[in-house]
Amino acid sequence: MEQEAALRALVETAYGAEVTALASIAHHAFEDRVIRRVDLAGRPPAVLRAFTGSVRGWLLDQAAALDLVEARGFPAPRVIRTSAGEPVAAHGPWSGLLLTFVEGAEADFEPATLAALAAHAAELHALPADPALPPSRLTPVPPLPGLPPPGRVPGAARAFHRSAVETMRRMAGWERLPTATLHGDCWPANAVRTPGGGIAMIDWEGAGRGPAVLELGYLLVGAHLGRRQLPAIRPDPERIAAVMRGYASVRRPTGEELAWLPDAVRWDVVMRAAQSDAFAAGEERWRDDLWLGKSVARNAASDEIARIARACVA
Repeated sequence: MEQEAALRALVETAYGAEVTALASIAHHAFEDRVIRRVDLAGRPPAVLRAFTGSVRGWLLDQAAALDLVEARGFPAPRVIRTSAGEPVAAHGPWSGLLLTFVEGAEADFEPATLAALAAHAAELHALPADPALPPSRLTPVPPLPGLPPPGRVPGAARAFHRSAVETMRRMAGWERLPTATLHGDCWPANAVRTPGGGIAMIDWEGAGRGPAVLELGYLLVGAHLGRRQLPAIRPDPERIAAVMRGYASVRRPTGEELAWLPDAVRWDVVMRAAQSDAFAAGEERWRDDLWLGKSVARNAASDEIARIARACVA
């Protein structure tokens, strides 16, 4: 109730609107972050994305990315300014963005939906990239995390570690790849099928500037996550073809991007493992931890996913 009262006060104080209802629309519950649908008296519904801690700069970066895509006519949630004209609101320990609510149903993993989502991502990537935008969540920002030597890595993680070392080494040269505005977390769980039959991406927390191929690789993996992932991910040629068909219908990947595709497919899981210092974990954890098991499975499937994807546009 204390959290609810604080969030209500944040909206009513900063935006001068009466809150008639707050409803969680997050996939998971956290104490330090919330996603709420906000019903406002006399106004359309909105979405409040609020966080505790020192997050103002991060929220301003998100607002800048959303303002950019709005200015270029790309369909996405719009930032609602406070009564004082600010993009970010604050009240007590909470800071947040109030965004327009996107009506529709969460996207599914059917090939037709994946093709539409990939085409939508390609439309975003086809917009002129603004060098003033901050890096996206997927962008390799130096210095990249270091990895322990092979001898200190448990046997269950060694194949993944070898891939990670090579991927991290190659990613040091990412700046020669074509860059674009990225959503940063593009997969069906962050997309909505609108009442008119279109696609809209939500959850722009990781948005920013970066290599377009990294988002394509991320979506190729994400297309498989509607199915059981363990003990292994089995690359699905139909879903992979749908993603590549949709993407190439708007923006055809360059030869250099296709050459980087294996690294792009595994990049997110490599980055997460490196940032969390997962390779320093012991053998037992690598054997029993669900997230680490999924990481190994995603890495193992990456080369085959990339091979099938490249054959689709050969």
